Amino acid sequence: MERPTLQQMTYLVAVDEHRHFGKAAEACLVSQPALSAQIRELERRLGVTLFERGNRRVLPTSVGTIVIERARGVLRDTDELVAAARLDPSGLRGPLALGVIPTMAPYLLPGLLPAVTAAHRRVELHLHELKTAEILRGLREGGLDLGLLALPVAGEDLVSAALAEDPFVLALPENHPLAGEGPVPLSVVTGLPVILLEEGHCLRDQALSVCRLVGTEAAEMQATGMPTLCQMVATGRGVTLLPASAVALEARPGTGLTTRPFTDPAPSRTIGLVWRRTSPNDALYRELAVLLSENLGDHGAAPPGAPRA
Repeated sequence: MERPTLQQMTYLVAVDEHRHFGKAAEACLVSQPALSAQIRELERRLGVTLFERGNRRVLPTSVGTIVIERARGVLRDTDELVAAARLDPSGLRGPLALGVIPTMAPYLLPGLLPAVTAAHRRVELHLHELKTAEILRGLREGGLDLGLLALPVAGEDLVSAALAEDPFVLALPENHPLAGEGPVPLSVVTGLPVILLEEGHCLRDQALSVCRLVGTEAAEMQATGMPTLCQMVATGRGVTLLPASAVALEARPGTGLTTRPFTDPAPSRTIGLVWRRTSPNDALYRELAVLLSENLGDHGAAPPGAPRA
């Protein structure tokens, strides 16, 4: 049996990602004829057709889909083999791809990044602001090394470490009848128009859970991101549940927004760090989780303990 080469599998995955031979060749820094020739050679070696080739689009065949998924796994395992060979037990080094959800990135990273780079001076952080599903896919396919997101996440192939509890607060316009100081019971949300983020944000699902808990329904209006959501609330369109980590930026003086904490037990989200179980940097990622947890003390972090899967 003639085995596929890593180069052929790299080209195969690139064509699937771009669904275009020319764009795939450009991404791989080769000519289109060279890439196409390697794909044809791969199909010859395997004895199957991997792509449906049309004038305007390229689609994987049913067997191509299976082969592409296997190729992704081989490339990911190869990258981890290289990483294991370069492993430095004294600290992280080289490129490190970190995926962060949009409802955490602008609020947590400014405080966390200096701590990471101070502890791991030879690391090259590459940040990717992505939704939860995209981060999990990136971790599983090898495009990301770590994910900073809300727990829990499903899958025995991933390891997660809880870093902090990020409580929700009630965000409302400054002139709202409920504006004031001190905690309020969660029941005050009942009957209020609660504006949420659009589909795809995990924060939306968490806020919906709270709405169901108190027997209220979300408003029909949706926001594309946290800044837009807060602006909609500030202009009197409704109220929302805001993570405490976002208050300093989104509800700062002059925004027209005010917040009130909820009485205990207050709803919250768990901030967590996630990585592949097979990563050779597992021990270093566990140490990094402890470091990040210590730097999230302002958000009610508790000792993370052992990472959980």
